[in-house]
Amino acid sequence: MSSPTVPPGTAVPPGTALHPDVVPTRQVVRAPTPRPADRSGAPGRDDVLRQDDYGRALLGSLMRAQLGATVSVLGPAILLLAVYPLLAVLVPGLGNAELAGIPLTLLVLGGGIYPPLVALGFWYVRRAERVERRFGELLDDR
Repeated sequence: MSSPTVPPGTAVPPGTALHPDVVPTRQVVRAPTPRPADRSGAPGRDDVLRQDDYGRALLGSLMRAQLGATVSVLGPAILLLAVYPLLAVLVPGLGNAELAGIPLTLLVLGGGIYPPLVALGFWYVRRAERVERRFGELLDDR
């Protein structure tokens, strides 16, 4: 003899005990089928590696940003390095001048050129890291 069952979808009021002979039927509950993630239009890491126009455009934008950082540092560096030799040519006595018994050439090279070049180097590293970090954030926003 089969035991009576409760039809699917039948609500049993809270606090109501089912008769021991009543066996509720099993219902299969499934999660909704996952759909592909909606592309928000933001590029992903896989898009950079693709060998199509979009991947090349992403890499091109990164390279242009890096080139901009490089040029923004090279300009002042070249200017800094070109000033003293130009002054030495335009003012002939500058090469033999001394300040407090120390040759001016040594003072200019030791204190006037190298420290600013080191500062430009630090500035460049910070800019390059910022460019790469922003590019990585762009890719991680998906």
